[in-house]
Amino acid sequence: MSVFLGWMPDAATQAALADLHHRIRAALPADAPRHDWRTPAQWHVTLRYLGESIDDAQRTRIDAAMIELAATTHAPDASILGAQYWPHAKVLVAKIEASDALKRLLKQLEATMQDCGFAKERAQTAHVTLAYLAHRDAPAQPTPLATPVPLRIDRLQLLRTVPGAYMSLASWPLASIATDA
Repeated sequence: MSVFLGWMPDAATQAALADLHHRIRAALPADAPRHDWRTPAQWHVTLRYLGESIDDAQRTRIDAAMIELAATTHAPDASILGAQYWPHAKVLVAKIEASDALKRLLKQLEATMQDCGFAKERAQTAHVTLAYLAHRDAPAQPTPLATPVPLRIDRLQLLRTVPGAYMSLASWPLASIATDA
């Protein structure tokens, strides 16, 4: 079972993903390849993969580092632009446009996890997996959304894969941007 830092969508984002999922599913041709659809409990954005497991010492280092990072990092915004097939990976994803703030957060997470003793990891492309495909043959790319769906990465979570879902082992809310009342 894999362990990673990620973000689980809130109810509003889950509703938008469910609508996107429904529209794509309804538009699929009868001869489309089989899709293994993910459930809302499986929707997430992987921000930094950590490995198949972590030990207690790693968990302690991660928690201390994430408390510090979360306290000084503002919640970045992003947008869901629509869906996209990635034939090389045999997946259908909700494509996310990463803001500059989200890109900075991804770089911070990479540096922080390296400081915690994890090996350098490949850069993440922000997305939510909607379905796995049996093979690389995918239907035509879905139509982009007319209006992007805004989302806010307001917390970071230490997640572990469990059958059919993900378990949150820890959660760190990101700093809010103060607004005038």
